[in-house]
Amino acid sequence: MIVATAPGKLFVSGEWAVLRGAPALVAAVDRTVRIELETASGELVIESLAEGRTWRGDAMTGAIPEGDAGAVLAAVRTAGGLGGRILVDSRAFLIGERKLGLGRSAATIAAATAACRAAAGEDTGPAAVLPAALAANAAFQAGQGSGADVAAAVHGGLVETRRAQTSAGVAERSLPDGLHLIAGWTGESAATTPLVGRFATMPDPPVLAELTAAASDAAQAVARGDASGLCAAIDRSADLLVRFGDETGLPIVTPSLGRLVQAARRAGAAAKPSGAGGGDCGIALATSAGVAAAVRAAWRDAGILPLDVTIATRGVAVG
Repeated sequence: MIVATAPGKLFVSGEWAVLRGAPALVAAVDRTVRIELETASGELVIESLAEGRTWRGDAMTGAIPEGDAGAVLAAVRTAGGLGGRILVDSRAFLIGERKLGLGRSAATIAAATAACRAAAGEDTGPAAVLPAALAANAAFQAGQGSGADVAAAVHGGLVETRRAQTSAGVAERSLPDGLHLIAGWTGESAATTPLVGRFATMPDPPVLAELTAAASDAAQAVARGDASGLCAAIDRSADLLVRFGDETGLPIVTPSLGRLVQAARRAGAAAKPSGAGGGDCGIALATSAGVAAAVRAAWRDAGILPLDVTIATRGVAVG
């Protein structure tokens, strides 16, 4: 049996703008997908513990389904196919049956890609896994998405990356000294792929240039260890994402995400939605443990669930 794991993610900055070439900062977080692979001749069986469903069939024919089975099957097809049994455990990315928005599909694709490479006796290091995982992600999302979440799942830690389908320039980064990254869940699950698909057919909205500038400023601030510069870029991004939703007609900053941002700001932190929006998660950057505790308390009062996650230093791993 081959066992592979990969972490989830939080977008720190650059969502939406990364789809048009801006840099993104993405942090791997310590919620992991676990893949167990046993190869055999014949059909492939994919069992999802989170969904309570089993897919079986020829790995190389037919449509790619949604959910855990689809993410795994995309990785298997990219690897050239195999038979046997794959067990997927992505339950850490759910509360009940609702997703948290922590990059479950990207983590599943990264772990499945590493497992397939291990089964073939191939290199499972990040430099080898990432191009194959990005190709699988493109197949799973019909060419949509930035791949930044996959890069974080493969490398771990905090990364700066840009959109790519088969490769990605990834720079390892660290949060500036003194900053605490915290995450809150709105209680509302959002489907990312339909939003990204709609945006793909749109011209650039007027606000995109400012979003791109904020993403670049955030990346530059992290590169030079500038905590105040990063916080300022995060706060700007939050306000610009409201305008982005207005200009595109996409439901980005929901009322619950708005409450998350405002509650964190009142507690003294910088904050923004994390990821595509429409629900799911937001983040805050606090300048001390005391401010972080105040943010969590403010979120609870506002009906936002603080998530027990930290940055995961380890990315995809086999064994």
